[in-house]
Amino acid sequence: MILIMQVIGTLLQHSYLKRNNMIKVSLDEAYVFDLLSIYAVKIDNSDGEKKRQSEKNYNLLSNEIIESIGIDKFTDIILSDEYKDLVDANQIVFELVDRAKENKLAKATADANYERYIKKIELQQKFFETKITEIKI
Repeated sequence: MILIMQVIGTLLQHSYLKRNNMIKVSLDEAYVFDLLSIYAVKIDNSDGEKKRQSEKNYNLLSNEIIESIGIDKFTDIILSDEYKDLVDANQIVFELVDRAKENKLAKATADANYERYIKKIELQQKFFETKITEIKI
């Protein structure tokens, strides 16, 4: 009976994703929280339609994360120093990329992006047993 319910659930999920032009992908948790933090930075640094779209993306991703890990763990992570550090690292990258358009700050941008990667590793290690799958060269 449980197997039948799992199959039905999988079929319904695939039907929903196909109807909504979405795909299901497997990403490590730190990658997902990094994406969420990028949406947070975009919300803080934009207005108008761009801000509304970032808010929509943030809310959708938040709901999907909560469905996967539960509200308690989600809240623990969002309120953690590690997540705050990740948001701050993304804010720095955002500002450097913006400045690099004018001043060619490629090295500083690369360094800040690597620091962001370190923050993702720290978040992954604190809250999850799996290792981060993203690799920086």
